[in-house]
Parts: sequence; C-alpha cells; structure tokens
Amino acid sequence: MNFQKFINFLPIIAIVALTWYGLQPKTSRETLLSVPGNQSAAIQIPNGEPDPDPTASLSEYEVVANSVYDGDTLRVRSSDGQVLKVRFACVDAPELKQPLGQESRNYLRSIINEAGGKVKVQIVDTDQYGRSVAELWTKSGLLQSRMVATGMAFAYDQYAKNCPNWEAVKSAEKTAIEYKLGVWRSHNFQRPWDWRKANR
Repeated sequence: MNFQKFINFLPIIAIVALTWYGLQPKTSRETLLSVPGNQSAAIQIPNGEPDPDPTASLSEYEVVANSVYDGDTLRVRSSDGQVLKVRFACVDAPELKQPLGQESRNYLRSIINEAGGKVKVQIVDTDQYGRSVAELWTKSGLLQSRMVATGMAFAYDQYAKNCPNWEAVKSAEKTAIEYKLGVWRSHNFQRPWDWRKANR
C-alpha cells in the first residue's frame, strides 16, 4: 500500500523538482553552438562574458541589409540613422576567394539572421580605412567566439591587445582545433593575412 502511494505521488514530486530547477539562477557562461555546413557536432564555447550581461550598457544596432561582405566585416545602423562600417576585432576570416571564404561569410549571415538582424557593438579602435574595429554580441554571445569556435575565422594574434575578450576568443579557437572544424580541417590552410600579402 505504501509503495502504491509513493507511485501516485511521483508526478507531483517531478513537477516540484522541475519547478525548483527552473527557478535556479543561470550561472553557465557557455553556449551550445550549432556547427555550420556538414559539421554535425554541437560544441560549447566561452562567450567572453565577465558578468551575466556585460552588454547591458552597449547600444543595439541594426545590421544593414546585404552588408555582410565576408566573415569579419559588415555595416550597422544606429537608432538615429548613423551607419558604421565595422571590422571585427580579435579575428580574421578567410577572404572570399580563399577556400571557406564564402562559407565563413554565409555562416556570419546566418548568425545575424538568427538574432533578427540586431547586434550590440563595442568599438575598440578605428583602422587605417576608417572602419570601426569592434567586438559584437547577439543574445547568443560574442560573435568573434562563435566564428572561431566553428573554424570560420582565426584568432588574430597580432591584434590581441585590441581585443578585450581575447581569452574567450582563444579558448573558443581551441575547440575548433580540437574538433578539426572549418579552417582546421587542413593543417596547412593559408592564414588570411598571409593570403593577402601573397595576392597584393
């Protein structure tokens, strides 16, 4: 009889446990990430978030339609209509004429679409072409981390000093290296900065 009562109370116990779990604060700083193309793994990456919402004070921008030129450059529009051309800090994506160049661009486009075309921007510098060099976030985290974690860009060591979340980006790249994703499928993939020098 006691065992039958226990069985009858199991659904109630399960509901209470699930409710309690759902009310617990979210402490994880990692995001499940879908890998582009035919790479079917799901991986976890650090987002470079020093607190639950490091982007709370940052302005949200709308990504200008059809402006994602490659895997690390786009244009954004502020709420007052100002348009900025943004070069991603921390990373360098394959050029369009390189292997994976178009895949990198298309993956960035998919991330932007997933976020409804909205990003938060933290400008860290201006480059020689007048572009704003910045870290960018969507609700799913730091875009630079997502790009390197899937092998769609390289961590750009030369500019690490202009990357506030460098540790997160390098850590994300280790994931791509470990799983041989994207550019890491080939041990001799030409780095974009080397490709540009060779094709000037």
